[in-house]
Amino acid sequence: AGGITKSESEFDPTFGAELSTDEKNKQLASTASSSRNTSKTDNLDFDLSLTQKLATGADYELNFTNSRDETNSTSATLNPTYSSELELSLTQPILKDYGVDLNRRNIYIAKNNVAISDFEFKSKVIDVISDVENSYWDLVFSIDDLEVKKKSLERARHLARSVQAQVAVGMMAPIETLQAESEVASREELLLAAQEVVKDNEDNLKNILNINFKPTESIRAIVPTEHPEVIVDKITTDEAIKKALSQRPDYLAKKRELENQDILVKYRENQIYPSVDLVRSLGLNGLSGEGTGKYQGDYGDSLSDTLSGDYYNWAVGIKLSYPLGNRSAKSQLTASRLEKAQLLLSIKSLEKDIITETRQVIRQIKTDAKRLQASEVAEKLAEEKLKAEEKKFKVGLSTNFNVLELQEDLAEKQNNGLKAIIDFNKSTIRLRQALATTLENHNIKLQEEEDF
Repeated sequence: AGGITKSESEFDPTFGAELSTDEKNKQLASTASSSRNTSKTDNLDFDLSLTQKLATGADYELNFTNSRDETNSTSATLNPTYSSELELSLTQPILKDYGVDLNRRNIYIAKNNVAISDFEFKSKVIDVISDVENSYWDLVFSIDDLEVKKKSLERARHLARSVQAQVAVGMMAPIETLQAESEVASREELLLAAQEVVKDNEDNLKNILNINFKPTESIRAIVPTEHPEVIVDKITTDEAIKKALSQRPDYLAKKRELENQDILVKYRENQIYPSVDLVRSLGLNGLSGEGTGKYQGDYGDSLSDTLSGDYYNWAVGIKLSYPLGNRSAKSQLTASRLEKAQLLLSIKSLEKDIITETRQVIRQIKTDAKRLQASEVAEKLAEEKLKAEEKKFKVGLSTNFNVLELQEDLAEKQNNGLKAIIDFNKSTIRLRQALATTLENHNIKLQEEEDF
């Protein structure tokens, strides 16, 4: 906003006022006498002015000059003399520096720069929100994974107790308890590691949320209130690409940069023209004083004569200038065109990246949805196989090794299911990033967007 105001101030009018007085004593050589004569003049000047640059490139200057002149000369008909003049002069370029858009270019560029800053800020906000979401789902996954490992440990302990019972009645050899107890110890170790992962993910989320790490705050656990769910947005790849190119702040910022470069190129093209200025002026004047003759009076009479329009002056002319060769303007134009060409290539490259990213993330979401369906089936089958094996174990038709192996398989399938749904939600986050719909999804509206 400050840049816009600064650029607009270029067209602010400037008011000036000047009050001055002077006295001059001068020796005069007389041809009629060898004596020295002295000339004395007292002058009082009061001037007002108003200047301004117009959007067309024209400059005008309005001057209101007033003077009171007094002299000791005996030949002066009026003494003191009052004079006033009101003059308006206008210089209008008709080739170089002509045009509203050309002369307001800095305002247009400043407005685009404000928009670019807003887009960059929006992009950062989207990234921060996405990072928070991803960290949140990492925490959710680690908590759910901890529950899976707790249940896996409970199964191992339950099996160890069953083995010990069967050893006690002589249905199994005592050595069978070693494998069951070893598996319990192994799963206890995995549980401890999972608890550490939960704490690490909590700290990571607290850090992103800028939560104070004071003792009272750092020991407080974060309890997720939302759990992963599968919500499939029905959007085609073409629709997604179209939306991304219309909303991505980084892409929109690049387009504003191109607008600025277009403005500069047009300005540089104009600067290779010769300067041809139409110069016009119109003035009114008046004169009065104390003495003899027609124009006797005081300052008021001089001012009345000025405003009457009876005494005036005007001038019209054309002024031309052109630097021979004009190499500076031509080289600047060439540089601006090259910068525009580079910017166009950069925009095309970004456009391709956005299209590729959008296509990839939509494919990933579809893949994650299929993974989720497959993991649900695999988990159900693993659970049924474990139940069947446990029944066989109870009647002595299976070994604790087989049961432990199927327990591990079930835990793995449950873990895969959790990972599939978390990955699906993360892919959805990535899609919202690619389409720049993150703020819209969370009903967040930036203050800059409302004011712009």
